[in-house]
Amino acid sequence: MTEPSGPHRRIADTIRPAMMEGLHGATLHGSDGAQHIAAWVDWIAEAVTVHVVQPIADERDAFADRVDTLSHVAQNHKKAYSAAARDVQRLEARVAELEAEVEQLREASPDSPGS
Repeated sequence: MTEPSGPHRRIADTIRPAMMEGLHGATLHGSDGAQHIAAWVDWIAEAVTVHVVQPIADERDAFADRVDTLSHVAQNHKKAYSAAARDVQRLEARVAELEAEVEQLREASPDSPGS
């Protein structure tokens, strides 16, 4: 049997002492009993890992992926907004220039209503 690691190992290490204490005095004695108890603990730890820990980890990873995606979208929107704001300022400046130019042409025109 390969040596488990990560959450499986932590769960087994947590369960094992309580199980050993709880089964103290049971018909499981000696090294054979300890092996049976260890196998039982490993089975429980595997079940907890597969049915509790892994789904939570998968959900956490999926949530992190969604956050990363939304952060990327928000950054792109922020850049696009900044570019649009610069375009608006540039266009407003150009409109002011053209309005001033039109006013000058009107003042210079002999047919202008104010002449």
